[in-house]
Amino acid sequence: MFYYFRTQQQKFDRWENLNADVEAATTLSLSNYFANTSGDTVIYLPIRSNDSVKINKKFWGMLEVASITAVENLDTLKRSFLIGEKLLDSTILYIVDEDRPISISGKTNIQGDAFLPKSGIRPAFVDGEYYDGIKELVDGKILESSRKLPEVNNEILSFIESNFKRVHENNRRPLNSKSVLKNSFFNETHFFRIESPLVLSRDSVKGNIVLICDSAITITSQTKWENAILFAPVIKIENNFNGKGQFFATDSLVIGKDVVLDYPSVTGLIAKDSVNSTAKISIGENTKISGLVFLYREELNEQMDLIELGKNSKIQGNIISSGLFKYSDPLEINGSLYCYRVITERPSSLYENYLINLTMERNKLHPYFIRPYFFSEDRQVEKGIVSWLN
Repeated sequence: MFYYFRTQQQKFDRWENLNADVEAATTLSLSNYFANTSGDTVIYLPIRSNDSVKINKKFWGMLEVASITAVENLDTLKRSFLIGEKLLDSTILYIVDEDRPISISGKTNIQGDAFLPKSGIRPAFVDGEYYDGIKELVDGKILESSRKLPEVNNEILSFIESNFKRVHENNRRPLNSKSVLKNSFFNETHFFRIESPLVLSRDSVKGNIVLICDSAITITSQTKWENAILFAPVIKIENNFNGKGQFFATDSLVIGKDVVLDYPSVTGLIAKDSVNSTAKISIGENTKISGLVFLYREELNEQMDLIELGKNSKIQGNIISSGLFKYSDPLEINGSLYCYRVITERPSSLYENYLINLTMERNKLHPYFIRPYFFSEDRQVEKGIVSWLN
């Protein structure tokens, strides 16, 4: 009996030690001083000589992913999670100063700090409807915006761009016909290449998987997508799709009606400066996205690129457009909007830099929302855990 209890106590102690090791490694992974690794980094802990912890940390789209394995004797404990940036500001709206005033009309509610052109913000009539809101117009600070958007994180955007060039690399296997694509984040990433236009219909695309396509790809609503990444020049997500993941295009990204992209999802378009045609992200009516929607071009195009949202859409997170932001009212954004210019589409006309029936409430963003990286890597960000993985 004594032997049994001693064995159980030793087992309990080992698991306590492993939990402590994993917690310490998690804290280290979230530090700005622990760089991304090219493979497993093995750390031998000074407290117990027979302990070691392996940490693998790398970019995962616009996030980072860390996988931790702690070992004591024959016992092993693992943990994997996505990493992002904690919110340290209250910005709800940033419109670049192009010497154009902002007009506000209808049932518009702006709660949070707004960076606006020097020419200011004023109430206005639109289609016989006047502004119906608070006297101050903005429930928060009104600050002056600059002539361009804040500096971007070039390191992570360069990483995203580099993936579009890798479709023909030797370690990219052709996409197989299996109905389920699944891979743990404790394994090496599975890369699949697609060399012709494809309508993708799978039972499941889940986990540590990257699809790279050199032409157009359509994802059907039947496909269950969880945490995997897609790179393609043209992406279309069909109506009624429901999932979460990261989707990156260079020419066009179309998200259908009644789509749900759960947290933490990223839909991004990085336009090529060598291509003068207008790049566009189009998001259909009644669509809900939790995470990040962005359109980026290093050199501003004369015919500005465009993010367009259909009516009754809801964004929980950040929208960033290196160009125009166009919407049909009503629209709800709980997070922040950064753009050069706002276009509101109404049955009678298009209104430039008019905020009409727009609900933007920073305080309705989840208090533990951890956002994907986008703005400058020069500042020391506070990192947090976005979600736990398998």
